[in-house]
Formats: sequence, C-alpha cells, structure tokens
Amino acid sequence: MNINHRVHNSINAINQAVKLLSREGFIIIGFYHDSQSKPTVEIDYDPKCNTYITIGQAIYYRHEGYYRFGQFELGGCRIIWKERNIRRL
Repeated sequence: MNINHRVHNSINAINQAVKLLSREGFIIIGFYHDSQSKPTVEIDYDPKCNTYITIGQAIYYRHEGYYRFGQFELGGCRIIWKERNIRRL
C-alpha cells in the first residue's frame, strides 16, 4: 500500500470517528496523523470518559503533574483526552 493510500484511509477513519464522537456529544479539539502511527483524534474531557475507563474500554496512559491522559480506540483511530487529576491536588 503506498503512502497516498494510507493517508486517504486515515482521513476517512478520522472523518468517521469525528462523526461518531460528535453524535455522542464529545467536543473535538483536533486530530493528528503521520504515516507511522494510528490517526489520533483529541477530544475535550467529558464525564463519559470515566464511564469508558470503568468498563474497560479506555485506559489512562500517562500521568504528568496534576494531569492524566486517557485513550481508547474507535474505528481504527486513537482517541485521547487530558483531564485534571484532582487526587493529586
């Protein structure tokens, strides 16, 4: 598969993920893509993220200062968010 085809597929995956996330009420902050990794969509923190963590559909992958970062997969895209970790206050 050539690079143009991979980029085209990634753009389609991002488009579908944004549509699904928007229907769920998430606010989209941005997206990232390079030819070496999964397309990534960044969302604003929403309490639904806690539900995804609780049921095992999402994980926290980084803790930095007063913030923690979560992620889950949707339609071949990595969905990420940042939230303030009040336990560290």
